[in-house]
Amino acid sequence: MSLDPSAAARSGESLIVDTPHGRLRGTVFDGIRQFKGVPYAAAPIGPLRFRPPQPLAPWTGLREALSFAPAAPQPADRGFYPGDPDAMPAVLMSEDCLYLNIWSPAGAGPHPVLVWLHGGGQAVGGTSRPVYDGTAFARAGIACVTIGHRLGLLGFLEGGRIFGEEFRGSGNNALRDILAALAWVRQTIAVFGGDPGRVTIGGESAGAKNVAALLAAPGAAGLFHAAFSSSGGGDTVHSLQTADAVAERTLALAGSARALRELPAVGLIALQERLSRSETRRHPFRAVADGIFLPQAPRLLPCHPMPLLIGTARDEAAPFLIEMPQGDGDSAEDWAGRLLAHLEPDIMAQAEKRAVQLWPGMSAGARRLKLLTAEAYELPSIRLADAHRVSGNPTWFYRNDRPLVAGPFAGWAPHVADLGLIWNRPGPYGTVADPGNGGMHEMITTFVHAAGAAAWPPYDIGKRATLVFDVDGAELRADLSADIRLIFDGLFER
Repeated sequence: MSLDPSAAARSGESLIVDTPHGRLRGTVFDGIRQFKGVPYAAAPIGPLRFRPPQPLAPWTGLREALSFAPAAPQPADRGFYPGDPDAMPAVLMSEDCLYLNIWSPAGAGPHPVLVWLHGGGQAVGGTSRPVYDGTAFARAGIACVTIGHRLGLLGFLEGGRIFGEEFRGSGNNALRDILAALAWVRQTIAVFGGDPGRVTIGGESAGAKNVAALLAAPGAAGLFHAAFSSSGGGDTVHSLQTADAVAERTLALAGSARALRELPAVGLIALQERLSRSETRRHPFRAVADGIFLPQAPRLLPCHPMPLLIGTARDEAAPFLIEMPQGDGDSAEDWAGRLLAHLEPDIMAQAEKRAVQLWPGMSAGARRLKLLTAEAYELPSIRLADAHRVSGNPTWFYRNDRPLVAGPFAGWAPHVADLGLIWNRPGPYGTVADPGNGGMHEMITTFVHAAGAAAWPPYDIGKRATLVFDVDGAELRADLSADIRLIFDGLFER
């Protein structure tokens, strides 16, 4: 028999619930239920490495759900930016990483559900970062779920060519993990006071790109009902040909397919780092348009019919500049120019020529920051919004212009700087929770409660209404991307 949640909330006792897989002990304090390290699939270890997630076996007895499970194996001490104090230490990693966490109100439900996918370039990150504490969402009457999944080679290595056709589709194993977690939510979240019929999926950066991929994945139909994408877009998908080429390069570095299957996790991560350094013209870890899990890139497919909220930041690309090598004589301006050339040299060269004409008084550094931001984040987000809206789905767009007040990015509104404002928690770059944050946390809670509706006019390809958050609050503005679209017009189709 489970304890009554409201009684536990009053007494401060632990909370025991019965799930389809077994009994769990969590905690309840000050009206908030917390369950951490809850398994949603079998551990993908041993012979299950590079395999799709397998069903979770029931357990006997009482399982403790009081602390976070390990994150997926990844390079240690990598954070949102160089020097991030919340970077993941190596002791908190394991291939046994398919777990989720739940924060929900202790009062009577059912409550709408927010499922969050963390960022980290598909290679780093996890759910135990302090910014992902779901207490503020639970206080707003939302059951908040954060998902851990495989990363890097374990989550995105396409094995069909190097391991055999039975491994075809393994390049989307991270997304398959997320689908398994969403299926768990549909089956089980009511036990925790959540409403399986009102699920919003959200994510930032790589998590937002995974949201976009799931919007185009046939197998995701019915598992969520609204979506939120922060600093993502729908372009970063490998073709099967590219994924096979990355796999062959990985095989060459490993020496054999057997080594890839049997290397300990620490050796696999070392190999992954070598691969990342060798793939200078493409990011190796991306969803794969394999014709099985994902037919095409999200921006090219009709989307699942649901509301979508998309956000970007004014200075998304600013964190790239802090990675500038020290002592080689490069200025930030030089380094930005090298980054532009690294992306798509011909396209970016043409874009910069047009930008010089359109923005004649702008410094080279500021101009290149805008072009980097546009190529990596702004344009992919716009294309996703356009595709979603053209498919007949309600779409809303916002941008974070609120500048940081201290640190290496003072005066800029960089990538994921709004994360703490969304969660109402201390966030990246030393940002702090701010009750007067201009309504970003309230924007998300309203969207989740309303099953996908926002408090400003929806986006359309004519006016492109965008809610801009700045130090003075939020203001609705029209077509912020006109100059960027003009600069890049026709370049990506060449």
